[in-house]
Amino acid sequence: MQLNIEQQILEQFKKAGKILIVLPENLNVDALSAGLALRLFLFKQQKEVAVASSGLVPLQLKFLPGADAVQDHLTQGKSLVVSINTTVKKLEEISYQKTPQVVQIYLKSQAEEFDEKDISFSKERAPLDLIIALGGKSLESFGKIFEQAADRFFETPKINIDCHAANEYFGAINLVDITATSVSEILVELMQKYEEQLIDEDIATCLLSGIIEKTASFQHVQTTPRAFLKASELVALGGRQQEIVKNIFKTKSLPLLKLWGRTLARMKVIESLPAVYAPLSLLDFEKAGAGLPEVLPVLKELVDNLNGNKIFALVYEMQKNQIGLQMAVHEQVQADKLLVAFPGATQSAMVIGDLRLIEYSFAEQTLEEAEKFFEQAVKSVS
Repeated sequence: MQLNIEQQILEQFKKAGKILIVLPENLNVDALSAGLALRLFLFKQQKEVAVASSGLVPLQLKFLPGADAVQDHLTQGKSLVVSINTTVKKLEEISYQKTPQVVQIYLKSQAEEFDEKDISFSKERAPLDLIIALGGKSLESFGKIFEQAADRFFETPKINIDCHAANEYFGAINLVDITATSVSEILVELMQKYEEQLIDEDIATCLLSGIIEKTASFQHVQTTPRAFLKASELVALGGRQQEIVKNIFKTKSLPLLKLWGRTLARMKVIESLPAVYAPLSLLDFEKAGAGLPEVLPVLKELVDNLNGNKIFALVYEMQKNQIGLQMAVHEQVQADKLLVAFPGATQSAMVIGDLRLIEYSFAEQTLEEAEKFFEQAVKSVS
């Protein structure tokens, strides 16, 4: 009998001994929460599990169990591998001589002698049985983690779990459920079908964090009855709801609050879409005591608090005449046209609903010039 997708994933969980969970470089609460929950779940089955993301774990998420275990790179083996091509020349004997200054290795062939062309060198790689990718639409979504070890990604079986319609189905097994509000919600069901008794308070808290944040504490328009049901089941399993709300929604740094206030003061509206945006100068960041890490959280505040808009954006100056743009784009907006208007822009899944995050850097323009360019580009797709 042919196994369905979920059964195939569970079979891979059983077979694998060494597992890598990778999270997007644009790290959001849902992906992080799901990754940490899955790590704890697989640990209980005596699996060797690592979680990796080249994105930074926000300070307010350090309360999540296992948050400090997230690696920003893949570990490599410590050995240098010396490979001898014995296709034609057969190895008869190998020996070595060691002194305080040098180690000499002697290779004796059965006939013709070995030479430099027969020898190659490589670094030992830590073996992997399985890669589980969470919340990324493509392999490129995992940024430096993928770029620095692309060969390992292509050589290792991959499970791709996501909830976004733009997913590129890059895994050997793809569980992409666009009816789910979050990756955490998908994992709840997967774990319940596998070994529900393994879901303890820490795992429940991680999964509940992803669902609560992705639905804006169940206030988002796309919140489904299924999300409510899974959240209630996680609370019954020990998910610490008040701890989640306190850390994610009620704990904001003073620089973030100051920059949010300056954003509201400078906010502008483009009625034709509608769209809202704010230009933030270098002085705004200096007065708020804020930096680049506060940009995405402020953009998220715009998304959370200004429903009904199709584009939310910040045009910001981090250095003199070095202007950046981050905009969250509703699925009804023709993002392809925006990408044409902003050549070289990158896009990924946004942290709320299905809004996509588009990032762009303006070359040698002032804040005023970048703002004007942004307005014209946005109006062209309205």
